[in-house]
Amino acid sequence: MKVILFLILFLPFPAAANEAQEAENSGQAKLLWEQAIAAKGGREQLHQVTNLVISYRETVRNFLGFVVHRGDVERLYVFPNKSWSWDDGLPPPFGLTTGWLDVEQNRRCTLYAGSSSPICGPAKQKTSPADEGITQVQYLYLMETRWVKPVPTSVTKDNIGLKQFDVLHTRFENKRVDYFLDRKTHLPARVTVFYNDSKRATFMFDFSNYVTVNGIQMPGRQEKGKINFQINAPYDESIFTRSPSIEAGPRAWQRAALP
Repeated sequence: MKVILFLILFLPFPAAANEAQEAENSGQAKLLWEQAIAAKGGREQLHQVTNLVISYRETVRNFLGFVVHRGDVERLYVFPNKSWSWDDGLPPPFGLTTGWLDVEQNRRCTLYAGSSSPICGPAKQKTSPADEGITQVQYLYLMETRWVKPVPTSVTKDNIGLKQFDVLHTRFENKRVDYFLDRKTHLPARVTVFYNDSKRATFMFDFSNYVTVNGIQMPGRQEKGKINFQINAPYDESIFTRSPSIEAGPRAWQRAALP
């Protein structure tokens, strides 16, 4: 009887303590998420974003560290289901590509430099959701939008070099997204993404040199290179219905100025 009484009285307490600790950590995660959203520019400002333009120069080095290719990359994302790209970021034999994606119309077109015509077909692929890249840029660069809202789950601490960061763990769809937040600014210095229940990161980006773009804090550097953003930029809607063109150049997405 004493053994049974001991089990009844004492064993539940560790479980209850763990539940209380998890609840407290979850509360800290939610609070830290709100601080990070406020630091980015605020939820109201973030939810007004309808498109995002990303521009940078890609540098490719060989195994000896020598530069073998430099090329410009420009991408327009129209939320929640369209994107356009100009990508000269890969060295030969891959080369320059340009094209667009319209998930709602289930259509994509890609033109490779040197080809006489684009390759067009269904947007939806068997390997991954058609809008994977469109949602990805939202949780990477904006953290939260009207369409993408990661759920904060817990907080830990980790270092990048000698500097300690609050690591905010979140879940979005089938991914765990970890934000390494600066403890003073609450802005992400690193974002790491894990698919499904994998313990190994699928990809990781380091951000720094934050600047204000349309009232939102955006990184001025990604990894070791400059990166530029435009938010809610005027664009030519016809790029999603006409054939992509190499001759039109990397600014083909821009709306022509009125005379």
